[in-house]
Amino acid sequence: MHHATPPAGAPTSPGWSRLRLAVTVLVAAALVSGCVIRVVYNQLDWLLLWYVEDYVDLDATQESQAKLLIARTLDWHRASQLPRYAGLTRTLLAGTDTPPGAAFLAERYTEIVQLWDELLWRTSPDVAGVLRTLSDRQVEELFAALARKNRELEREYSGSSAAARRLKQDKAILRVFRRFTGRLQPDQEALVRRQTAGFHDLSADWLQRRAAWQQAFRALMASRKSNPDFVAQFTQLALNPNQFDTGRYRTLVEDNQRRSFAMVAAVLGTLTPSQSQQLRKNLTTYAGDFEALSGDGAARTVARKTN
Repeated sequence: MHHATPPAGAPTSPGWSRLRLAVTVLVAAALVSGCVIRVVYNQLDWLLLWYVEDYVDLDATQESQAKLLIARTLDWHRASQLPRYAGLTRTLLAGTDTPPGAAFLAERYTEIVQLWDELLWRTSPDVAGVLRTLSDRQVEELFAALARKNRELEREYSGSSAAARRLKQDKAILRVFRRFTGRLQPDQEALVRRQTAGFHDLSADWLQRRAAWQQAFRALMASRKSNPDFVAQFTQLALNPNQFDTGRYRTLVEDNQRRSFAMVAAVLGTLTPSQSQQLRKNLTTYAGDFEALSGDGAARTVARKTN
């Protein structure tokens, strides 16, 4: 499996091409507050449907099919994935006993990628089944929504200067550190900026890659009614967006990843006692929330079987 996230310097966009709906919302909640995780996760059923219908209006039959898909996926995710998220978080927590190195962080990233890919494997065939039922009008509506999103991203990233993009990137990185460790000190912020100065700006490349993926997706959708291999081909398209990468782009993405791990490790090595305590407190809270949600899922399954 070949999973890729937008590199440093490129915009992050959810979307059907990534099929990371549940995890995207969950991670966003985690960055705000540990207690929010449970609130958001327990409302993912309608949040995900709302997200899908922001791209295409489903008819009653399709909406029922989508609701069933979402419910089934969330049951599986609670039982199978959340305990592993908890374990991963506790591994991160144990790794903060001493400042973790870049290699340790890279290993945890690999584990996250595996979890995302498993979600893709799980959901892609069912999503393909829903996509197959779309009318020509709905397909046009979907790609019109994607085109609008593309224009928004182009205005936000390609239309600004490299310096402006770098400033926005640094602010976003500092904001994430602040949510986990508390506000960084001036010398720590300077360290972040020195490290990110070496990142490759791949915004334009990422937008081109996104457009190439959508072009292939549109061609596949044109065959949805008659293509017996549509489900398998859609799954592979979703799982392997890297097929649209040039060798240069992939090399620079991987270099950005290495630089990112090194930057995080460098900052974590400078944490004050209060910052370390805040980080450990947050990680403990997140692990507990993942474990509690897993237990909630087991209880809900038993309740459904006995009712």
